[in-house]
Amino acid sequence: MRNVTREELKVMMDRGDPFILLDTRNRDAFRTEHIPGAVSVPSDQVGKHVLPGLKKDDTIVTYCSSFSCEASKVAAEKLERYGFKKVLQFKGGLKDWKDAGYATER
Repeated sequence: MRNVTREELKVMMDRGDPFILLDTRNRDAFRTEHIPGAVSVPSDQVGKHVLPGLKKDDTIVTYCSSFSCEASKVAAEKLERYGFKKVLQFKGGLKDWKDAGYATER
C-alpha cells in the first residue's frame, strides 16, 4: 500500500485517471458529506462479497475522516490481502481534503 496526498488525489481526479475512491467511514458519515465520486464501503464491510465488480488490477484509493482515523488503513490492508495490487491510502481523509478548500458532496 502506498500513501497518496490530497494534492496527488486531486491531480488524479482532475486528469480523469481511472480509479475507485472508497470512503471507508460509516454510511451515515458518507451521507452527510464525502469526496466527489466516492463510493461508501465501510472498512468493517470490505470483503469478497462487497467488492464483486472490482478487478485485482484496478487502482483503489481508500480514505476516512482524518489522519487519526484508521479505517482507511484497515480497508487498504484487507484489499491487499484479497489480492488487489494497486491500493493507495489517502491518510488525510475528508478533513485534510476540506482543509485544502476542495469540493465535497452531500
